Amino acid sequence: MKWLVIAAIGSLAAAAAADVPPSEMLRVRALAFPYATGSVFVMPHERITLAVTAPAARLFSIDAPQGALTATGPNRWTWEAPGQKGKYQLEARLHGEGKVFDFNAFVMVPASEVRGGMLNGFEIGAYPAKPLNGNAAYIPPKGFIEVTKDNEDTRVSPHFRLKQFLTKQKSGYPKYLVLDERLMYVLEALGKHLEPMGFGADDIFVMSGYRTPFYNKAIGDTAFSMHQWGRASDIFLDKDHDGVMDDLNKDKIVNRDDAVALANELERLAKTPELSAFIGGIGIYAATAAHGPFVHVDTRPWKARW
Repeated sequence: MKWLVIAAIGSLAAAAAADVPPSEMLRVRALAFPYATGSVFVMPHERITLAVTAPAARLFSIDAPQGALTATGPNRWTWEAPGQKGKYQLEARLHGEGKVFDFNAFVMVPASEVRGGMLNGFEIGAYPAKPLNGNAAYIPPKGFIEVTKDNEDTRVSPHFRLKQFLTKQKSGYPKYLVLDERLMYVLEALGKHLEPMGFGADDIFVMSGYRTPFYNKAIGDTAFSMHQWGRASDIFLDKDHDGVMDDLNKDKIVNRDDAVALANELERLAKTPELSAFIGGIGIYAATAAHGPFVHVDTRPWKARW
């Protein structure tokens, strides 16, 4: 997976990490994470670049018990992932002090192991045979994160856990998931942005995350839904945990206007230098008999609004 290179992360993203100095971030591939706990998703034996952005006098080390780690310069490394699927820890430590960054690297199961639409008893279905209009964003994923009872509570960012993005289809374990690291980046930034309004990242309810093509077809969604690529979430704010959108616009009525208010906040973030390349789709949905109002957000590399 290739990332758009970020030359710098501004004050909005840096503010998302109260426990990390604004000048210090862990960079994985070319994505700089402005928080101390996170995750990356890799293929078996994939080689990825790691770096800590920090003043020259502050030297870090990386603790990667599995895989092959090679130093390429001060605060810079290349890590080759293990060949076996699973969760592996990556820790960055400041010399002479303690742990600063604690990330989980998930080695995925290659998509080549899907047989007849099934992966280890879990129904994936079939991705579209050809990308829509030849767009690379619609190339089927190379691998799937294996989710078990033991790892489903793993934090993929400071406020979100792996299980929150699982497809809703009924099945036993293991389950499988595709997830874009940039999606958590967007949700974390949204939570920080909402704090002056009385909300935070813990109040963001992920109503729908990843969908397998099997499940996506079963619910009648478009064949090229970004949910199938792990790049989309349907979300609402639920501070009182009643299962529906909260009164975000403070008009004492919960309706589509609250989804509009949430979409407007995402739109503001989409116009910032830090997140303009990460927020592609924003959709507003009114309440139905099946659900309350919500907002769709995704990381497609072009603008879409509905």
